[in-house]
Amino acid sequence: MNTGISHAYGSGRRPRGRARPGSSRWFRRYRWLVICGWLLIMLAIGWVLIFRSEKAPVAASQPPASERPQASGKSAAAMPPVSLPADDAPHTMLTEWWYYSGHLQTASGERFSFHLATFLRQGTLTHTVFHGSLLDHRNGKLFSEQSRTAGNPSQGRKNGFDFSHGPWQMRGEGSRHFAKMAGKGFALDLQLNDRSPPVLHQAPGTPQAGLLDFAAAGLSYYTSRPRMAAEGTLTIDGQAMQVSGDVWFDHQWGDFEAAQLRWNWFALQLTDGADIMLFELFDLQGAPVLRMGTHVKGGIVTALGAQDFKTTSHGSWTSSASGVVYPVDWTISLPAWDAQLKIEPALRASEMDARTTTLNVYWEGAVKVGGSHAGQGFMELSGYSPKAGQGRKGGKS
Repeated sequence: MNTGISHAYGSGRRPRGRARPGSSRWFRRYRWLVICGWLLIMLAIGWVLIFRSEKAPVAASQPPASERPQASGKSAAAMPPVSLPADDAPHTMLTEWWYYSGHLQTASGERFSFHLATFLRQGTLTHTVFHGSLLDHRNGKLFSEQSRTAGNPSQGRKNGFDFSHGPWQMRGEGSRHFAKMAGKGFALDLQLNDRSPPVLHQAPGTPQAGLLDFAAAGLSYYTSRPRMAAEGTLTIDGQAMQVSGDVWFDHQWGDFEAAQLRWNWFALQLTDGADIMLFELFDLQGAPVLRMGTHVKGGIVTALGAQDFKTTSHGSWTSSASGVVYPVDWTISLPAWDAQLKIEPALRASEMDARTTTLNVYWEGAVKVGGSHAGQGFMELSGYSPKAGQGRKGGKS
């Protein structure tokens, strides 16, 4: 037996044994496990940063300093005028949204209300958020849905907008719009047509129609189509119904930071043909930033200043999910039209919990208009705190 050769060969190789943790041989052996582990850690950190927990604080989050409106020295007078339908299209600005709020009914009189919104944010990262809700007035059931996606899922129309993401679709060009949304238990597919010219909102004494000054929060363009005629199909729990009604459309865009503001917003459609928008904005400490509105009737558009209307809240609803106290019952006075309007929510529990998409909560819902005039509308209350008294409870001229 050639044991000498065998022994000499064997003496040239040392037993490998176990690699010591931290040694180069250990790293070569387990390098893919180490790399995969680091990748999982980075993915977890990214998830936490981008999609916050549902138990995140309710107060509006502050954006990174790089995304906050800077003191550029631009004044409203130096900004370009609104040009429609070109300005219906997305802009290269920090904040933008397109918003439908409407009331629908079937031929037999069954009533429904909905809101559908697309939010486009173009800061350090671009992302788009979709929010929608549907109220069935027959039983008070509220459906809601929301979604968020990276980038801008629009088709780049020059004279309108065209967003499409899963079951969400919003398209508008001039006076013709189309809107779709779907969620658990419901789906809505509408065609909309403008009955009247679009409205450019303007605070009295300001230099440009369609442009609002939010002070330190920035400048915002704001246009509306207050009473669009809508018809289409509503499906609830598999039952399809033909519906029609009136829809209010809003579009805002600009280098402004909504997270620096709190507001009360009313969009009212009265049975006498008047359309009224009222906007009360405050900073996060509750100090007034802007109170203005617009009254439209018979083709006459009247800009309203703080002295032209008075709002008084006299009833609240507290969300069990967020703890936010919302002032949901209001009286609105417009002396020039001898109007004393009583505003009541169709459903008090109309909070939109958007902490997983836009990192906030807000109240958005249908309202009934009574008092000196009858009508319907929508109300939005945003920026309120869980602590009673932190949100603005009304404004007086």
